[in-house]
Amino acid sequence: MVIDAGQQRQTCYRLLLMMLWANLVILTIEVIAGWVSQSVCLLAESLHTLIDVFSTALSLTAVSSPQRPLGREIWGHGRGEAGGALILAAVLGFFGVSVLMVAVGQFEAAMGGVSMAFPMEVTGAVMQLMAAMVAFALTLALLVSYQGRYLPGMTLKLTTQHVLGDGWLSMVVLLGLVGIWRGHTWLDPLIAIALIILTLHSFWRVLDTQLPMLLVPTAIAPEAIAQVVTTVEGITRCNRIRSRGMVGRQVWIELYLAVHPEFLGMTRTITERVESALRHHYGPVTTQIWVEQVYAPPPLQNYY
Repeated sequence: MVIDAGQQRQTCYRLLLMMLWANLVILTIEVIAGWVSQSVCLLAESLHTLIDVFSTALSLTAVSSPQRPLGREIWGHGRGEAGGALILAAVLGFFGVSVLMVAVGQFEAAMGGVSMAFPMEVTGAVMQLMAAMVAFALTLALLVSYQGRYLPGMTLKLTTQHVLGDGWLSMVVLLGLVGIWRGHTWLDPLIAIALIILTLHSFWRVLDTQLPMLLVPTAIAPEAIAQVVTTVEGITRCNRIRSRGMVGRQVWIELYLAVHPEFLGMTRTITERVESALRHHYGPVTTQIWVEQVYAPPPLQNYY
């Protein structure tokens, strides 16, 4: 079944919006449960969920922008996306350091046999709530990942991969809560310290996989593209070249061709050959090709 671009965009938008709301609900539950039970590992886990929210928001921005074709890539970023990354880094830095300091103090107190400054209380209801939340998050991510196999959007795949990649951390937190409930209170600060350290890796993974697609600079030098394009027979000139994206993942290329009048009836074949040549040199590409006709000068007439 062939789905047009509008339906693809709407499907990606709905799936990402569903994931965004689910992550926001999970984030709220983790913060409230961590604050009520005074569990620093739940507060540390909420930072990972905050990164998932940011990753989903980036993908949602890409899909909801009409100037970004099919939501496959983010061709340019504005002050909103750049400011969001800086704000998230500041929030992670402030709360991460704060939770880390509390966790280190809690761990030293637990190892020294001293009463903790913030005694935790993990109940069966908290564990059941966290187990249901982990099961819901993983099920939703797997469902969205399955639906994303039939959609060409790269943003949806990146988001689900990131959420599923952090799924094992939620399982570790859940097992840690079981240990804390059985009286091993030292597990709470120890897991929190490990989660804070892994937060840096999780945040860097988002920056490394998604933010490179937000870069404005040209992906490929126009001269290199022109050299490849002009090897196709029938093309006399190639100009007004623009390219964005990342070579090897997906590159968007727009260019204008001047075709010799003798090949004017083969413009469709020529554009296909151009796209094939570009794909051969640079991997996955999406092209926007405009063809201009080159008019030959009229023959000289001799008057006697």
